[in-house]
Amino acid sequence: GMAMRGVANQPSMSVKAILAGNDIVLGVTNLSDEFQSVKEAVENNTISAEMLERKVSKILAYKFITGAHNFKPIDANKATRNINNSYVKWLIRKLHNSSMVLIKNTDDMLPIKNLDKNKIASVAIGVSDKAPFQSWLNKYTDVATFQINQSDEITALKKKLEAYDLVVYSIHSSQINDALALHEELKSKKSAVIFFTSPYQISNFTQSITNSQSIVLAHSNDEEAQISAAQALFGGIAIQGIMPVTIGEFYAHNGLTTSKTRLAYQLPEEVGIHSEQLNSIDRIALEGIRQKAYPGCQILIVKDGVVIYDKQFGRFEYDSNSNEVTDQTVYDLASVTKATATLPAIMKLYDTKQIRLQDSFDKFIPETKKTNKANITIRKALFHESGIVPFIPYYTYAIDKNSYTGALLVNRRSKIHSAKFAGMWGRTNYKFKPNLISGINTPTFSLPVSEKMFASEEMQKTLLTEIINTNLRRPNRYAYSCLNFMLLKEAIENIAKQDLNQYTQSNFYKKLGATTTTFQPLKYMSNEHIPPTENDQFFRKQILRGYVHDEGAALFGGISGNAGLFSSANDLAKIYQMFLNGGTYGGEQLISEETMRLFTTTKSSVSRRGLGFDKPDLRNNNLSPTSPQAAVSVYGHTGYTGTSFWVDPDNQMIFIFLSNRVYPSRSPNRLHTLNIRKRIQDEIYNALK
Repeated sequence: GMAMRGVANQPSMSVKAILAGNDIVLGVTNLSDEFQSVKEAVENNTISAEMLERKVSKILAYKFITGAHNFKPIDANKATRNINNSYVKWLIRKLHNSSMVLIKNTDDMLPIKNLDKNKIASVAIGVSDKAPFQSWLNKYTDVATFQINQSDEITALKKKLEAYDLVVYSIHSSQINDALALHEELKSKKSAVIFFTSPYQISNFTQSITNSQSIVLAHSNDEEAQISAAQALFGGIAIQGIMPVTIGEFYAHNGLTTSKTRLAYQLPEEVGIHSEQLNSIDRIALEGIRQKAYPGCQILIVKDGVVIYDKQFGRFEYDSNSNEVTDQTVYDLASVTKATATLPAIMKLYDTKQIRLQDSFDKFIPETKKTNKANITIRKALFHESGIVPFIPYYTYAIDKNSYTGALLVNRRSKIHSAKFAGMWGRTNYKFKPNLISGINTPTFSLPVSEKMFASEEMQKTLLTEIINTNLRRPNRYAYSCLNFMLLKEAIENIAKQDLNQYTQSNFYKKLGATTTTFQPLKYMSNEHIPPTENDQFFRKQILRGYVHDEGAALFGGISGNAGLFSSANDLAKIYQMFLNGGTYGGEQLISEETMRLFTTTKSSVSRRGLGFDKPDLRNNNLSPTSPQAAVSVYGHTGYTGTSFWVDPDNQMIFIFLSNRVYPSRSPNRLHTLNIRKRIQDEIYNALK
């Protein structure tokens, strides 16, 4: 284009452009003068008639090929839709991904590593509100965000930034000069600078470039550029761009490169799927809400290390005034805990040779010695082939039987038995054993069961004793039981000398940047991010929000091997991608590839189960928890509260579905009867064809 500053006011530049090989000259600022100069160049044979004929013929030929000779006016009503289709959106994202330039990277600081050891802040310069770049940084881990509009405002941030190990500065305006004099005072602090400007702006930031470990050029301040830059910083995409021009010491055609180490967030077109092919998932999700299978849900799909579908539907409750579900919503995972907390902990201990599959419970749990649980092996517990009974009524051990007369639960509702519970009706005029449960949080009663309900350590001991004292059924037969994983949790904690939450946080979640994945979530976040799980009218006599739904896990204080974990779908995806990567994520090996292969490929000889994972039932599609199209290699788990995940190694794919389907009550289970999760998984496989 001739409107560029370097040529706009130069005479006869159109003639030079044509002689240089251009067929069309665009953006001429002084049209009449430039036309006259071209005309004179043809007349004096500076531009030959043959050259002119050749160029005009080429233009006319392309007009004919494209149908421009049959002019049809564009329908303005359809133009925006036709232009802004999913392919074009993907192409724009891909262009931004490819044009990202890394011009400095001291000590290979990017992509950012060691998320558990780096407290990160983002300072957006030249904006008043939180920038899209900052929101997308939080897809990868917790990043504190600050915004300033003027260069001199940054000094006011000095105190706040002292608390952080790494500061990411982003320049969003070409009106900003070297605002980062603060770097001089914080040379000991790691920093990166991202330019959402033209490359020429870099020359105004010589001090920043000197003092920063990493410099990235993103070229533009539009939202797509900011999305790409956030992913580039954390290794969601590889940086491979080159400098378009020479700026000081940074020469044209040069650029450093990085590797992809974490999940990317792209359109389905990135992996060869048309976005429209996944629209059927939206329809199924909304059908579930209309049919009151769940108030809201999160659905996330990963293919080839790329999040291609990340949508949220509905609200926290069946109420138009209730909070909308977002990507920050945190759900009670129920039994998905088994495969997301307990099982990775077992794998890690197996890796470090602190536990073997043939080891028995009595080696790690002293209370099982000389009981019928002593010889149950880790392998049998993971397969649910230990012979342990499927269930015990945990709540009855907390209730004082002397506080009421008659039955606690009956099949029919009555004036006394008015609280619906697990398909039965319970009385509410009972009391808890005073040595086990209290309404006040004290050093003795410190284990949160629900709001204003706390258990003592004696409660934990009582439950463990009751679990150990249960009768054994015939071993080596499959019988799913949460009690297996409650005992596995005891083994883990006795070996690790930490509770399960501490162990999984330090070994997995913090390293992965899975900041919402935790037991006892109310210790770390407000309940405004957590939907209610159930209106428990019988046992806890309140709406449960942020407290684990499972009664057994609740009486253990919310940390148990069978349930208790909470998370968003986005953070779960990091864990399952680590599984799929053979135990590595973010450039760090968290579980050995050999151990991952053992636990994800081993299958029981008597059931569909894997080592702690659930798997497809290839014999009976009706009983299978997965789509009929899922192969034997698929592994995952479901949860009672309306949760599930499935990892498909053959297709390098992850499917996560989270909901609070038991709100306001656990029955009827329309999520199951409508086959919502299996139908969605079916649509994913159909899109792959």
